[in-house]
Amino acid sequence: MVTDQPKALRVKHPSDSTSNEQEVIRYTKKLAQIFGLDEQNAEVYSVLSGENRALKKQLEDYHSQHNTLERRVKRLERDVKTLDTELEILKDCADTDTVVDLIQEMIPLLVRDKSLIKNNPSSSSSESSEESDSVERIVEINGRQVRVKRAIPHALAPSAKQRRKVRPRKVKQMVA
Repeated sequence: MVTDQPKALRVKHPSDSTSNEQEVIRYTKKLAQIFGLDEQNAEVYSVLSGENRALKKQLEDYHSQHNTLERRVKRLERDVKTLDTELEILKDCADTDTVVDLIQEMIPLLVRDKSLIKNNPSSSSSESSEESDSVERIVEINGRQVRVKRAIPHALAPSAKQRRKVRPRKVKQMVA
């Protein structure tokens, strides 16, 4: 009776399902060989594996670039912190308004010195320069008193020999 029933109505035993799976695999392999699918699969696999290798290489390159950029960013962040610290120190040391005031006071002195040289080229250095060798001013910067000294050229009309010897002096700042 069991043989009279169609295949679909037969009761499957565990051993039957294993044999059926093996048959399906065997028939699939035969079909693949008949239609040349193994060669196609091999070609597709080689193309895909080549693309996969290329993508892995790109990923490694991007990873390397990313690490390099991260190091640069960290270095730049450290540099910015250092510059911020230095800027704060500079802000603590010099008040902008005070510096502007000093510049505004020194410009008229420089202009006056230059006009004296133009107007009185034959004056001797020993007579007029003793009184005005330097200009000194005490300025308060952030609660500290700072002595600012501006040197004035020794002679108003130096001779050629004196011009070679005389060098302009820099402004000296002294903390009192």
